[in-house]
Amino acid sequence: MNIAHIGFTVSDLDAAIAFFEGHFGFELRSRQIQDNPYTRATVGVPDAVIDNAILTSPGSGGSELQLLEYRAPKTAGTFSPVQQPGATHLALAVEDIHQLHQRTAAAGVAYSSPPNLIDSGRNAGGYIAYAIGPDGLRVELFQPAPLPVPAQ
Repeated sequence: MNIAHIGFTVSDLDAAIAFFEGHFGFELRSRQIQDNPYTRATVGVPDAVIDNAILTSPGSGGSELQLLEYRAPKTAGTFSPVQQPGATHLALAVEDIHQLHQRTAAAGVAYSSPPNLIDSGRNAGGYIAYAIGPDGLRVELFQPAPLPVPAQ
């Protein structure tokens, strides 16, 4: 078994696509309106009409990001606060978190903090920051610790 995709429901699909494409290098692979009985049965929403986008990122290894906007029933929404059960985030492994943070913050991306050094646990020596996207969607940027140089 492998993770095929992760999906997020957003209130403005165009804004969410622009966020991931413009700031993190994702590419839109497909987009379609799903207005059919099997989709309504699958999601359990009898009148669902969904604008569905699939994005990929460089180096994703085949995993995809699915962004969904319910055209019907249309509801406003925001992602749950980080401490609330059911809250979600997408983690992206990055090579240079400081450069990415500087570039995206200058372009208007909000962050909960600048990159933080991870000083304990299995990722000690790495860096982490949360970018805040449309609807409050959190995107974790994670730069792993440098690999130790093998002794010779």
